Order: sequence, then structure tokens, then C-alpha cells
Amino acid sequence: MRTLLFVSIALLSLGTTSAFAADAIKLAAGGTGESVRAPGHIDSWFALLILVSSVVTAWCMNYSAPRVRAFGTALAASGCLAVAAWFFFFVIPTGFLENPKPNQTPMDSAKPALLWIQAGVALVAGIMLLAVAYRQGQSQEVLELAAENEAQRYGRNSRMLHWTMAILFIALIPMGIFTSIIPEGTAYRNAYYVVHKTLGVVFFVLLIVRLAWNWKSQRPTLSDSLKPMERKLAHGAHLTLYGFMIAIPLTGFIMTSYHGYPTFFFAWELPPLWAPSDTATIIWGTLHKYLLPYLLYIVLGAHILGALKHQFIDKHKDAFKRMVG
Repeated sequence: MRTLLFVSIALLSLGTTSAFAADAIKLAAGGTGESVRAPGHIDSWFALLILVSSVVTAWCMNYSAPRVRAFGTALAASGCLAVAAWFFFFVIPTGFLENPKPNQTPMDSAKPALLWIQAGVALVAGIMLLAVAYRQGQSQEVLELAAENEAQRYGRNSRMLHWTMAILFIALIPMGIFTSIIPEGTAYRNAYYVVHKTLGVVFFVLLIVRLAWNWKSQRPTLSDSLKPMERKLAHGAHLTLYGFMIAIPLTGFIMTSYHGYPTFFFAWELPPLWAPSDTATIIWGTLHKYLLPYLLYIVLGAHILGALKHQFIDKHKDAFKRMVG
């Protein structure tokens, strides 16, 4: 794991170095693009729909009655399948995968492949979650949860925050990639930015709430079944993920401000806080668009694979139950 991380950092550093070259990056600071809003603020309403859906899904997934939990899992499955359907029935027909906005760096050429991978993962995850929902519907187990965390499992508040943020993340990542390849002048381009930035602000606020809750209600200790090295890796992965969750929204906000564009939050717009700057736009844009996301994919993938390993290979039956009913 450490070797993979170091190799990945080295490769990405090479990409970042080239990204700073003036002829490799064409990030124009001081953009004066019009922030044309969709009629009736439909973009804000769509962002609100995603947020409410995320909260309802997280609430149902951790409800006491098994059939409600099964419904929550089915909602999660429908969210994954919706991402896949959006890609196959909307993104592909646009032709933007073959003819995207001109690349700002060589790494932009990987974005269509990333969207394909994420759509495939969403499709498989959706099908698997439907199977889980069916099994949950046959169960009679009542989930008794306290609001605060317990010694061996997370409480209801932590679970609500975790799964709401996870579902928002599933929407944010492919949406952000697609938004960045939509050619200039496309009618709905700014609407995607409104939804993406709004959900990014919500995600960051939920993260602050989650950190405060972790301080108030101590997190469960790691499972005694983990080996010493696994415990260190799990602890390191958690800290790294929190670091990414803080850094990615912040760098996006700073990049946007230095680029001369507003930050959207539903129907409201926060104007840029700083004067436009080519250098600052390149630095913060490189972090937000390239370095941090690619490293996040590696760490998040390792985190998910580790959880699957503990559940299905090591046969730690309580691994998933620490965070989901």
C-alpha cells in the first residue's frame, strides 16, 4: 500500500510539474464569463433534490425497521443506477467525450476514461445494492441505535453524516469531471457549475459538523480483530481521507475566486474574494482538478477494498455493521 502510494505520488508529481508549464496549462484568470442562471433557478432546485434524496436515503438506511432499511438500500441502489443512466443516456450522446473542451493539461485526456470507469462502478454497485436490499427485506432484525457513538459501532448521528456525505460524493465526482469538459458556450454548462458548487459547499459544511460531532462523541475503537499493521493503515487512511475532504472543497473555492468567478450556493452567489491571478489560478487549479482527486481515488479505493477484505475474506462479520445497519 505504501509503495503504491509513493509511486502514485511520484507519477502525479511529474504531471503536476508539466502542468505548471505555460504552454501546457491554459487556465485564464480573470474570467468574465456570464453566470447565466437557469430559468426559475431550476439548477438550484435540482441541487436541493439531490441533497434531500441523500438525507432521506441515509436516514432510511439506518432506521430501526428492516423494511425501511431495505427501502433505504434500494434508494442508494437507484442513486448509483441513476449515475450510470445519466452517463449512458445523456453524457455519451452529447459527444463531449470525443470532442470535449480543449485540454488544459495532458491529464485532462484521462477524464473520459474516468467517467467510463465511474459509470461502470456505479452500475455494478447499483445491481449489488438491489440484491442487498432484497435480502434486508427478508430480515426481521430490528436495529437499535443510540444517537451517540458506542465503543464498537457508530451511532445514528455519525451514520447519517457519513452516508449523506458519501451519497453527495457519488454525485459530485462524476458531475465535476463532466462539467470540466463541457465546451464553452453550451447552454447548460453554468447550470452544472451551480449544482456542483452548491453541493460542494453543502459537503464542506457537513464535514465541519462531522468533525465537531467526532470531537463531542468519541469514535469507536478499531476492531480487535485487526492486525497491528492493519490498524495503522486504517488509522492513516481515515486521517488522509479527512485531509482530502477538507482540501478539495477549499482548493476549489480558492481556485474559483482567483479565476474571477462566483461561488454558487443554491440561488445565492458569493463574488470572488481576491483579485484575479494567473499564477494562483494555476496553482490552486492544479491541486483541485488533478493532484488531490487522483490521490483521493487511490486512498478511497484502498479504504473500500480494505473494508471488503475484512468483511468477506477475513470473515469479520461486524465490519460493515459498525457503520450501516
